[in-house]
Amino acid sequence: MQSIKDILADKNRGAEWLYQQFGRKLLGYSIHTYHINEDAGWDLVYKSIYKVIDVSHNYTFEDEKRVGSFIFKVFINYLKNHIRDERTRTNSAVFISLDETRKDFVQKPESRSQNPKMQILNEELSKFEDWQRMLLLMRSQDMSYAEIAAFINKPEDQLKVYYQRLKNKLAEAVQKRVQQANTSLEPNTDTNPSFKPM
Repeated sequence: MQSIKDILADKNRGAEWLYQQFGRKLLGYSIHTYHINEDAGWDLVYKSIYKVIDVSHNYTFEDEKRVGSFIFKVFINYLKNHIRDERTRTNSAVFISLDETRKDFVQKPESRSQNPKMQILNEELSKFEDWQRMLLLMRSQDMSYAEIAAFINKPEDQLKVYYQRLKNKLAEAVQKRVQQANTSLEPNTDTNPSFKPM
């Protein structure tokens, strides 16, 4: 069996192998999490694949899981650059203060017609780290923990626990926000008996 390094050393074979192992998963992540259109998503996937091949001689990948973690990081960088460039191109760049620089400030464009509950869900998801969002998304698509582990560089035997905690945390946060939103919309029935309009 050929080593991963040998596979990646052959540009064409390496590109084919990376595409088969990770291509559709990365595309699905960009479409479902960041609402990137399919053509742009594929462009980012191919850029990531060829970037990994170009620099693979500088790295030693012990197994497929390490390659998955590496290509995911490369892909996320391209994805963030794409979102930034699109914002600039459409004159909707977001300026942030220095205090905000430690946050993940890739924000999804807001849709005016978006369901308020979906908007809350997206806002709460944006507070999670990339690997946490990816875990939630991939499990929602019935991917196995073994497949997911290849992308997020976390021990497979711990992913089930991470997933349950994240799912519960997300559900609680969304439920709390929805309740707060519903409460703020309720009419104020408290009347002041001492007040009489003139």
